[in-house]
Amino acid sequence: MSQKMNLLHLTILALLVLLSNSRCGSEARAIDDVDNSIEAGVEKPAQTMLSKQSSTPRTRFGQDWIKFTKTPPAKIMQNPGTPVEIVCEVMGSQIPTVQWVVGHLPLSEIDSIESNVISESSASAIVKVRSVHVVDHMLSEPRIYTCVGRTGSKTIYASTTVYPQSELKDLLQMREKPFMGPTRPRIVYSERMHLDLVGSNIVLPCKVHARPRAEVFWMNEEGNLIEQNQHFKLLPSGDLLISDIKWEDMGAYKCIARNAMGKDTADAFIYPVQRESDN
Repeated sequence: MSQKMNLLHLTILALLVLLSNSRCGSEARAIDDVDNSIEAGVEKPAQTMLSKQSSTPRTRFGQDWIKFTKTPPAKIMQNPGTPVEIVCEVMGSQIPTVQWVVGHLPLSEIDSIESNVISESSASAIVKVRSVHVVDHMLSEPRIYTCVGRTGSKTIYASTTVYPQSELKDLLQMREKPFMGPTRPRIVYSERMHLDLVGSNIVLPCKVHARPRAEVFWMNEEGNLIEQNQHFKLLPSGDLLISDIKWEDMGAYKCIARNAMGKDTADAFIYPVQRESDN
């Protein structure tokens, strides 16, 4: 119980700091960053843009917002024969999503791309999402990868450039083709934290990149395997559905993906919030 309360206190403290920072100064910088990028015409490598401004509805927890908690590095070198993993994390109100765009694209085109991430909507939620883009083929030339975070009408961008670490003569002869061998599982989409009202239904995602296909299962804070019942349901996608969350559901949950090559894990912390009528 003491460990759970420590995690709770840390979570509350982090939320207070994050919310205060997001409302102090970032709004003015956001407009300038987006305007400058539109004038440039094309997304610049290694550039992070904050959220675009628009009138948005207010939720129980305040105005809708989204911000990066981890951006991709400015550049990454790809070693011959080695996949590259690019990590991006966002946090925001409702349930933000993350998707990846490859190559030079004007911001208008990025904005018009429909999200390929299916997510439940919840106006009362505050969620931190982690996404890993795996480049599982050898590049023949430098390439830009852009992390696009969305929530409601807010969108943020962050780009990185991946450079192949090869001599020019190798680049001219090289054809890009995927690595075909088996790989250990890599959890590429998950939630690090999910705060929502008591009584809500929440889905903890656990998307996996692996060859051969990985087995996915979940464990609770005590390290026990979560068995399916009316309250917990493991979806075919590997996501965990928790129906009608209760205060007792607060704590850490671990997704585990495993195949013959190894395993990967991802932790999610659930924090149920009492409804106003319950106070």
